[in-house]
Amino acid sequence: MKRYLIAVVSIPLFVLALPADDEDPPLKPVNLPLNTEKDENDPHPSSNHLTLLYTTNARGKLEIMISERKKVDEPWMSSKVFPDLVSKEADFRSPFLTADGKYPQNLYYASNKDPEKKDRKGDNYDIYFLVKPMAKADFSYDNAVITIGTPMDEMHPWQTADNRSFYFSRKTEGGWRLFYATRPPDGGQVGDPVKVDVPLGFHHATLTPDGKTMYLQGPVASKTSKQRWGLFRTTGSGKTWARPEPLTALNSADGPTGDMSPALSRDGSVLYFVSDRPGGKGGLDIWMIPVAMLDKKSK
Repeated sequence: MKRYLIAVVSIPLFVLALPADDEDPPLKPVNLPLNTEKDENDPHPSSNHLTLLYTTNARGKLEIMISERKKVDEPWMSSKVFPDLVSKEADFRSPFLTADGKYPQNLYYASNKDPEKKDRKGDNYDIYFLVKPMAKADFSYDNAVITIGTPMDEMHPWQTADNRSFYFSRKTEGGWRLFYATRPPDGGQVGDPVKVDVPLGFHHATLTPDGKTMYLQGPVASKTSKQRWGLFRTTGSGKTWARPEPLTALNSADGPTGDMSPALSRDGSVLYFVSDRPGGKGGLDIWMIPVAMLDKKSK
């Protein structure tokens, strides 16, 4: 609903009501220093705000990168390939790291690896996870999330703070869809997934700590036949959610691909996302904005 500013000076009546939203400037997110002229995608910050995982195609294939900093107010600068996920053939993307300091710690990711093929690269993405059993251990014990794997692409894992709910995206014949699965109270693998009741095309979910607000990407209008994406927000729980509303103050109309790949910090204070809007380094870049600015704009 639009808000209106009521002028109190003596001016003609036909300009007394002016839509405030039309006068407010768009939000200005921060472009991360680690961006390059290549594509950066799938950002995911650790719960302590000191590690950022993301995907790049800088070397001609998709790889998961890691950037680390010593203080939360330092910028994200240099990065390197995540050492536990290296392959000459297969692609790796969509990282999600469970909370720091809680073990075993899981690193979920999507890959098209296939050890049964000669080049070890398959035809679809499945979701896997590495396990770090204790603080001084390395990530190991590579496993597939077998209950959700299909011949279609599965990507973009997100696990809620209570470790009970697991969201992911699946590329169906009609397009991308968001799915949801639950984990037993005593742990173990997630169960069989069900569709989340948001429209076709809305996917790549990230949730607030209480699990009641979801940010996701969805299709937006385009002047060309090419698919464009925008960022949306909805409320609900489990598989039941309200119709997503666009983040109109944040979405840019100028990027050919648009705005996508939202990822909240674990405390819900910062939203990372990807865009090819003007002002970046080139291609898809990672941007960030305090959620408080989004909340203020929506009031």
